[in-house]
Amino acid sequence: RGYRMWVETVQLKVAGIGAVVTHPEYRKTGLMHQAADSSFAAMLQEGYDLSILRGRHYVKMGYARAWNYVTYRLKLEELPQAASLPAYRPLDPAQVGQMDELYNQTHLHSTGSAIRPTYRNRHPEDIGVYAWFAGEGQLAGYLRALPAEDNPRILTCLEAAGDPRQALAVLADLYQKGTYDSLAFFTLPYRHPLLQAVRNKACIVEERYFEISGWRVRIINLFSSLKKLAPLFEKRLAESRYAGWQGSLSLDTGEQRASLRIRPGKVEIIDGGQGQNSIQGGSGIGRLLIGSDEPDELVRQEGLECRGLALPLAGVLFPNLHPMMSHWDEF
Repeated sequence: RGYRMWVETVQLKVAGIGAVVTHPEYRKTGLMHQAADSSFAAMLQEGYDLSILRGRHYVKMGYARAWNYVTYRLKLEELPQAASLPAYRPLDPAQVGQMDELYNQTHLHSTGSAIRPTYRNRHPEDIGVYAWFAGEGQLAGYLRALPAEDNPRILTCLEAAGDPRQALAVLADLYQKGTYDSLAFFTLPYRHPLLQAVRNKACIVEERYFEISGWRVRIINLFSSLKKLAPLFEKRLAESRYAGWQGSLSLDTGEQRASLRIRPGKVEIIDGGQGQNSIQGGSGIGRLLIGSDEPDELVRQEGLECRGLALPLAGVLFPNLHPMMSHWDEF
C-alpha cells in the first residue's frame, strides 16, 4: 500500500515498489518492465500522484533523482550543548504507534516526510529507538540511533522527536556507553531543530549525488499532482514579483501535459494545454513538483526546455524544498 507525503502544507498520495526480484530463468525477457508498466497503470487507477522508490534499475522506467543522501558528521566535542539527561529506555514494539503519532506532530509539513503509519510491524532488533516519557507514561520524545551500516564505530542519528536538547543528551550518553569514534545525522529534514543546532556549531555536511541509483521520483498523475499543489502556487506567486501577473504555464513530460492558468490570486489547473510559456522535458519535471533542488540547477541537470517566461516562473513556483524521507519509512 502507499502513503501520504508532505510537500510543504500539501499532501500527495505516493506509492513505491520494493523487494523486486526476477527468477533467474526469466531474466532479460522484459518481465520487469511489464510488471512496472502494470504497476503504473494500477497506481493511476487507485488515485496516486507520484511514485517514490530507491534503486538503480528504475531510471529507464521514468524515475528521476528525488533527493540526495545528506549526512552530517561531527565529533562528540562538537555536539551542541544539551539539557540534563532524561530517563530513557529502548522503545517497545508495542509503543511504535505512540512514536508514529509524535513523529507526525513534529514533522508536520516537512517535505518528503511520510505520514505514518507506513510500517505496522517492526522486529525489535530493527527499531533502535530510545524514548523518554512524561506524566502518565506519555511519550515525550525519542531518538533513533544505530551504528552506521558501513562503519559500526559511527553512531548515526536517523530520527528524533521531542525536545532537541534532551535528544542531544541521550545521543551523547549512547555515544559514551559505546565504542564509537564519531557521530552522524542522516535522513533528518533540513529544518529539523537538531540539524539547525548542529549547523550553528561545527560539522561536516556530505551530500552524495547519484546518477542512476539513490532515491527516485516518477509522476503518476501530473494533473492531480498540480491540482493539489495549486494552493502552494497561489501563495508563492502572491509573495513574488509575479503577484499581479496573468497568463499560463504548461508542463509537458512527453507522456502527460497540464497547464497552470494564472490570474492574480488564483491558479487553475488545466488538463493539457499549450502556450508560449512552457517547460518541456521528461521525468525531471517530477523533481520540480517536490522541489528536489534549486530550480535553475534542476533545469540544467535534467535538460528541461523552458520557453517564454517559464524559467523565472519556475524559480517562483518550484523552490528548493530540501525533501527528505526518514530511514524508517524507506521502501
